[in-house]
Amino acid sequence: MPTKSDSPGSSGAPSEQVVHELMAELRKAFDLATPLGDGSLGDAVERRIRSLKLGGTPAWGSEGSMTQLAKEESGALDFYYRPHLFPDMDPALRLGHRLQFDLLPRHLPEESPLRIAALLESYCHLSGDLLGWRLEEDGLFLWIADVSGHGVRAGLAAATLYFLIDSIEEGLSPAVFARRVNERMLAARNSGDPRALFATAVWLRAGANGRVTYASSGHNPILLLRSTGEVEFLESTGTPLGLLAQQTFDDRRFELGENDVLCLFTDGLVEAKSPDEEEFGTDRLAEIGRRRSGSPMDLTRAIYRAVREHQTTSLLDDDLTYMVVERAVGG
Repeated sequence: MPTKSDSPGSSGAPSEQVVHELMAELRKAFDLATPLGDGSLGDAVERRIRSLKLGGTPAWGSEGSMTQLAKEESGALDFYYRPHLFPDMDPALRLGHRLQFDLLPRHLPEESPLRIAALLESYCHLSGDLLGWRLEEDGLFLWIADVSGHGVRAGLAAATLYFLIDSIEEGLSPAVFARRVNERMLAARNSGDPRALFATAVWLRAGANGRVTYASSGHNPILLLRSTGEVEFLESTGTPLGLLAQQTFDDRRFELGENDVLCLFTDGLVEAKSPDEEEFGTDRLAEIGRRRSGSPMDLTRAIYRAVREHQTTSLLDDDLTYMVVERAVGG
């Protein structure tokens, strides 16, 4: 069950032992000496870890519920995050959770051309899914990614991928950005790791005029719900990250109308299984989208309810992550 603190009576910075344990776990999958910015990948990760405070983790709500993490006062962002925490969790795992929590986006810039509603529910202690965004000169650049595997290993890899993404310069097309992430992921991988990680991702830039450019690294299709009721699935434009050197990706473009909606999701949504092993599927997701009304958060809630009813269990088979996006017309 969730807890309100990282451990009984814990507060302040993490201990040296716990930091060492977490960095040792990261080192199994990544070469932390990989150059990054003014230092190394290991330097960047460790600085962030040491900045964390172990006390004061928010209460997360009751089982099966969505608990709001952050909502901008403008109403442009609704983001729900539900981790799976336990009172007797290993301190290094709890620190890994705190790192992942700290890396989650907290707000949308006032100038954002998009409104976003998003949900991330972790499969177990840590999530192998990742989402984020940043405002650039020509629009909002956002992404959603899914690291291979489950559990702690995938969760730490997702946190590390954040640092690789954050180190890439602004102004690149989604396809070029994807290529840079692929190069850095390959360079940072521990060559001695027999279980090399890879990731799928969508990279998307949207301007205030509704023009959208995207590239996909072997990820699930983007669901585009037109105001007319038409449904489109925008397919992947490349292979997953971390598999092939010199990989190239293609940019695709489309117009996002004032009442059109995008849904970006990881496979934990469409592959969620019922007790008789039937997957939730893209058709069921599209039908929920066709019946949508109200805000992006209304659609986010409707999808979440449908998935929980479909699974009829208290535990997930995979991380559950998706973003519902619409144009922020008229503020």
